[in-house]
Amino acid sequence: MYKKLLILIVPFVIGTALTGSKPQSDEILWDKWGIPHIYASTDNNLYYMMGWAQMHNHGNLMLKLYGEGRAKSGEYWGENIERDKLLHQLGVLAASRRSFAQLPQKEKDVLIAFANGINAYAQKNLNELEEKFKVVLPVKPEDILQHTFRVFYLEFLVNRNIRKANNWTPGSNGWAINGSKTASGNSMLMANPHLNWNDFWLFFEAHLISGTNDLYGTTLVGLPTIGIGFNKNLGWTHTVNTLDNVDLYELTLKNGQYQLDNKFHDFTIDSLLITEKTETGSREIVVVRKQSEFGMVVKEGENKAIAMKWPNSDGKLNIIGQWLAMGEAQSLGQFQEALKMNGLPLFNVIYSDKENNILYHFGGNAPKKNGDWGKWQNIVSSTSSDDLWQGYYSSKEVPSYLNPKSGWIQNANDPPYTSTIPAAISPKDYPSHMAPNAMGFRPQRSALLIKDAENLSLDEFIALKHDTKSEYFLRLKEDLSKIDPSELDSLTKKALEILLSWDGAFEASSTGPVLFSMFAKELGSKGVFAEEWDFNDPLNTPAKLKNLPYVISSLKIAAAKHQDVYGSLAVSYGEVYRLEVGKHSFGANGGAGSLGIFRTMNFSPKGNGQFFAAHGETYVCATEFGDEITAKALMSYGNATQPGNPHVGDQLELFSKKKLRKVWLKREDQLKNLEKHEKFSSMQ
Repeated sequence: MYKKLLILIVPFVIGTALTGSKPQSDEILWDKWGIPHIYASTDNNLYYMMGWAQMHNHGNLMLKLYGEGRAKSGEYWGENIERDKLLHQLGVLAASRRSFAQLPQKEKDVLIAFANGINAYAQKNLNELEEKFKVVLPVKPEDILQHTFRVFYLEFLVNRNIRKANNWTPGSNGWAINGSKTASGNSMLMANPHLNWNDFWLFFEAHLISGTNDLYGTTLVGLPTIGIGFNKNLGWTHTVNTLDNVDLYELTLKNGQYQLDNKFHDFTIDSLLITEKTETGSREIVVVRKQSEFGMVVKEGENKAIAMKWPNSDGKLNIIGQWLAMGEAQSLGQFQEALKMNGLPLFNVIYSDKENNILYHFGGNAPKKNGDWGKWQNIVSSTSSDDLWQGYYSSKEVPSYLNPKSGWIQNANDPPYTSTIPAAISPKDYPSHMAPNAMGFRPQRSALLIKDAENLSLDEFIALKHDTKSEYFLRLKEDLSKIDPSELDSLTKKALEILLSWDGAFEASSTGPVLFSMFAKELGSKGVFAEEWDFNDPLNTPAKLKNLPYVISSLKIAAAKHQDVYGSLAVSYGEVYRLEVGKHSFGANGGAGSLGIFRTMNFSPKGNGQFFAAHGETYVCATEFGDEITAKALMSYGNATQPGNPHVGDQLELFSKKKLRKVWLKREDQLKNLEKHEKFSSMQ
């Protein structure tokens, strides 16, 4: 049943009831960037209004995602039946249902309230929703958790391990610095996740104010709890870590059984029917689920099968609860208690607080297993119980440290051991399968930017973050200068001149980036440098070109291709690489993290040699933890997707100019920048 509510909407008007200093209960102040500042008298009302607000900005997308999370895409829309089958076959849907049944009442209440807010908005604004998605209504509390499991376990974990991930690269940047590096003596935090610019990867920015907390940040669309955020005392961000907690096993079969040690065992088998909509009606499809001690079977032959093991298939871990606890924490100790829950399946945690603490934590469900990192990157052919997981490492057993001597922490999806330099932890102190030991060019650029910075203001901190230079190019440039131009044909000589006169920055007006991107593709990803990366010299290696004739040949090929596509070697980056959301279009800056660019942007082909932004810089938030919190933020693609909403892409121009918005934390600032005011007098 839908919940009833009475609501008064006062667009663009600040009435006398709003001008006092005391916050009003149960209301949303929508600012001019489409960000809801939600004031609530109870937690239930808070999450009810969070559901309402997300539907306001993302109604069609929300319903689509919940239908997909139910594994009903085929039944509702005749689409993606293979994903529906996989959600059942791998046990993701069943695990989410077990998890919901085991949730503490507090977390259930959050999901119930959130679903009620979604349904109330839909009931009142049904005409705003696309007809095809209305079949999903009403949304149930279980749907929220099913969507959560689909995103984290199927999309973040499973798909990246079986390489079905539709051309996305999980990524993020994060910085934390203490007062030793700031002009004010206050700690600062930089949140900078990188995900796709569409569908279930999109973020939603919100401000949640109750009698016990004042929490600002972002979450993935469709989730009720803030996943990256800060309150009046502390804040955190996440980056996707190198955690390996999905494994594939090759099983040995005989007479329909699988071998474990010296015996053959029966699979646990069940089946169910799912429905697929067709042009002429519908059809039923049988999905068979086969479970072994090694995991769920995903592929089977006559004598062999492939099984997949993934975390939390029993549904005992509590994602919603951990994020609630992190957001409610008001001190370092309380935040560390939240980390002990170990409910999130993956993610590094980078933390700063008002007491000048900074913290790094390699979070997630890290399985205890035998063998080194390399062994578990391939399909493990095994009949031995020695290769079964032996539970998960606790939060005290994974890489973690507090207040490094360096005064800074960075992560750009590199392993934990290079998150500050000199290293605060060593790979020797952890099991060899915990994480690899490596550092690519993007994390090197990240570390080089923050390592020697001093007396930073918040604006200077932000300016560092907007750096677009390619560390890969800078590492090549000195050796490229040693090439004898007289030995080159005229086109290759011109290409070399362009690269050597370029500063390595991927700006819209730059003429080097398009050529260098093509050159780097020709060079390939391996075997370029004579000196390999060295943990003892992490920011200067790899180095020295190994094969100069090969480099010259690659440049020659790239120059010819560039000339053929664009008719010139001097094309500007912004002409070719575009930022486009809704009706907004601008020349791009930033580029691929594989090129060592901290301002990470990845693009998809648009045709005619052009590309458009599809993944990378999404939400950016820079926070200073002074007596009063100061923050600036940006949602690159805007805070809405619903057709007709003015905030679809409305922040893209700021993104193109490398600017952030002021975050309006004070009520008086919210009122000065008010777009709409909604008051909720009943949510029963």
